Amino acid sequence: MYKKLIFLMLLLSATGHFCIAQKVIEYKTWNPVNEKTSVVGGQGWHSGLKDYYDRLPAKAEQTARKVVWNLSKNSTGLNLRFKSNAAEIVVRYQVTGPVQMSHMPATGVSGLDLYAKGPDGQWLWSAGKYSFGDTLVYRFTGLESADLKERTYTLFLPLYNAVKWMEISVPKQSAFTPLAPVAQKPIVVYGTSIAQGACASRPGMGWTNILSRKLDAPVINLAFSGNGRMEKEIVELLPEIDARLYVLDCLPNLTGEAFTNEIIKQKIEDAVAHLQSKKPGVPILLTEHDGYTDGGINQERTKAYERVNAVLKATFAALKAKGIKNIYYLSKAEINQDIDTMVDGTHPNDIGMMRYADAYEKVIRKIK
Repeated sequence: MYKKLIFLMLLLSATGHFCIAQKVIEYKTWNPVNEKTSVVGGQGWHSGLKDYYDRLPAKAEQTARKVVWNLSKNSTGLNLRFKSNAAEIVVRYQVTGPVQMSHMPATGVSGLDLYAKGPDGQWLWSAGKYSFGDTLVYRFTGLESADLKERTYTLFLPLYNAVKWMEISVPKQSAFTPLAPVAQKPIVVYGTSIAQGACASRPGMGWTNILSRKLDAPVINLAFSGNGRMEKEIVELLPEIDARLYVLDCLPNLTGEAFTNEIIKQKIEDAVAHLQSKKPGVPILLTEHDGYTDGGINQERTKAYERVNAVLKATFAALKAKGIKNIYYLSKAEINQDIDTMVDGTHPNDIGMMRYADAYEKVIRKIK
């Protein structure tokens, strides 16, 4: 009888603990779309958009090539900022395309990255637990802070997918305050698949996002995989963004035979002339092709990037000789890729992305 009584007491105790452990947490949820003004950081246009997370204005659908317009739906470079003291942050969202590519993981193509500012201003990173299905879910836990009542967070969005909708939830008792985009003039990057983020392992490791954190400044990513061709239709949109610097990093998409030396030269001259006419005094940074890391073996690949770099170098020198001011140059040597910094000989891995960001940081800090 005594043994049965002890067993019953232990059973009731265990059941009680189980019930406590299973206590349901109530959440409150924020959908950025419901804000009266856009809260999307890294976005060049906050009105005149077709869809909330687009990178180009709706009017561009009529002028840009269809493939460029479709790529502009990808949310690379976009971010959401908020303050919270929550111990847990849950993000649910859906995307329009496949979650991964053969040479780029799902966490980079379709994933999220959560960063925060520490008490002394340094950047901190949270490792989220994720699940990818029809709805993608990231759960960030263990976020309690002994130093801050609230943290300021930046959530970087997918590099190679379009966001249909997104909701951020925190425990109901937690504080949560959406923040407007950083109110500084941005750096605007017009580029290729590399600038779009291929093949970073996660969004925060795309070089434009790394650069944004290094400089503590907004960066607008207008990169279009395979289609960053310094086209008039895109160049003419750039001055609509009140930038502190325009970056033209398009040479990796101009190596094909269709782009002769004269065509490349004309594209560079036209882009510089248009930007300077619309935004006089705003610096323009021209970037060389960073090379192919199999170039030591494949001589045809070496010739391809050396040709376009020679055209850029000569065109830049000619513009300077004409007295054109406020133009700057970033060389392949300064980017400094090597055989261990790319996934497929063309697209940087995370090390290669850091090389890009480091090179850009150095040259941009010298531009007054």
